[in-house]
Amino acid sequence: MTFAERFNHFRLLKSSTWITPVILSVLVLGCASSTENRSKTAAPLPFVFRKLELEQKKSSGDIDWKLSSPEARYELTRRLVRAKRPVGVLYSKNKPSFEIKADFAVVINDGEQIMLEGDVQLQQINGQKILIKGERLRWEPELSRLIMEQQPRAFDDRSRITATLAILLQDTNSLTLSGPVQLDRWQDKLALTVKPDTAVRTGNATWNLENGSLKANGPVLGQRRDQEGVVLEQLEGRELTGNTQKGLITVKSPVIVTMPKNKGLLRAKDTSWNFRKQTLSSNDPFEGLINQTQINGESFLAELNQSTVVIPEGCRIQQPGEQLQASQCRWNWETDEVLATGGVRVERESNNQITEAETLSGSVGDEGSLTFTAPGNKVRSQVTIEEETNDRDPNTQPSQPPVLF
Repeated sequence: MTFAERFNHFRLLKSSTWITPVILSVLVLGCASSTENRSKTAAPLPFVFRKLELEQKKSSGDIDWKLSSPEARYELTRRLVRAKRPVGVLYSKNKPSFEIKADFAVVINDGEQIMLEGDVQLQQINGQKILIKGERLRWEPELSRLIMEQQPRAFDDRSRITATLAILLQDTNSLTLSGPVQLDRWQDKLALTVKPDTAVRTGNATWNLENGSLKANGPVLGQRRDQEGVVLEQLEGRELTGNTQKGLITVKSPVIVTMPKNKGLLRAKDTSWNFRKQTLSSNDPFEGLINQTQINGESFLAELNQSTVVIPEGCRIQQPGEQLQASQCRWNWETDEVLATGGVRVERESNNQITEAETLSGSVGDEGSLTFTAPGNKVRSQVTIEEETNDRDPNTQPSQPPVLF
C-alpha cells in the first residue's frame, strides 16, 4: 500500500462525525521497497506523527471536542492512536467548557473511546473552575461521559473532594462520586500543606459543577478540627444536601452533634452547617446534654468559633434538683456561662425555691449547680420553709407563710 493510500484510510467519517488529523510532519517507518520484502503476514508499521490534532463534531455540526499531541503513533489495522502529552478541549454549545491534560493518551476505534493516563487533569474553564485530578481517565465521547478511575480528586479555591470513582457528564456538568466521599475544607484559601479545619465524609454523592449543588447519601460524619487535627465538634446524620458555592450543607435527621472535649451531646433534626461562618443551626426542637446539664429548645444556633449556642425560643435548662425556663438563652460550653432573657424562671427543689426575673446571668458549676445574678434587674424569689413536725400534729398548718423576696 502506498503512502497516499494509507493516508486516505486515516481520514475517517463515522456517524456524521469527522475526526481529521492535521499533520505537520509524518515519518513512515520503513519504505515501500523494504515493506514489499517483508513477510505478507507481518503487521504494518505504524505512522509516527510529529504533531497530531484530532477534532470531533456532533451530528448537529457543533464542535464536541479537540485533542492535540506533539507526538503520536497511529496503528492502521487496530484503528488506534497512541499520543504523548495530549491536550484536549471539551465544548458545550460550541464554547470551551473543560481542558484536559495527561502524560499519555490512547484513542481507540478512531475516537469511540479515549484513555488518558499519568498526571491527568480536567480543568473547568467557566463556572466554579473546578480542577479534577487523577491517574487514569476513561473518556467516552459518544456518551459525553468521562470516568476518573484512579484516585479522583476535585478542587476549588477552598475545598478538596476525594472519592474512589468520579464520573463527569459533559452535557450537564454533573459529577457523580462513588464513596466513601470526603470533603475537606479550609477556612482560608486552599493550602494543602496545612490540615483542613473542616472534614465531611459521606457515601455516594452528586455534585453540579455549574451551580455548586451537592447531594450525598449517608452515613454522614462531619468534623471541625483545630490546627493540630484535634476534633472540636463532630456531627453525624443520615444524608446531606447543600451548595459548595454558598459554603452550606444541611444534614438530614436524625442528627447527633458531639463536643468531645466538653463531653457534650446534642440530638436534633435537620441541621445546617455554614462553613464560611462556622455555625450550626436548626429550626426544629432539640435536646442536649453537657455533663449533668440538660438543655432543650424549639431551635438553636451554635456559633462554633465562639463555643456558644443560642436558643432563641423556648429555652429550658435542667440540672438535678433545679431547672430554668426562659424565652431565650445563650450558653458558652467552654466557660459554662449562661445568659437567660425574657420571662426567666428558676425552680429549685430545695425549699421549693422559685426565682423570677427578666434577665439572669450566671454559670453552671462543676457539680452541675446553677448560679445566677441579676444586677440592675428586679428579681422575685419565693421560698417555702418547712418546720419540724416532731411532737406536733402533722395536720396542723405551718405558723409561717411562704417567704417572698
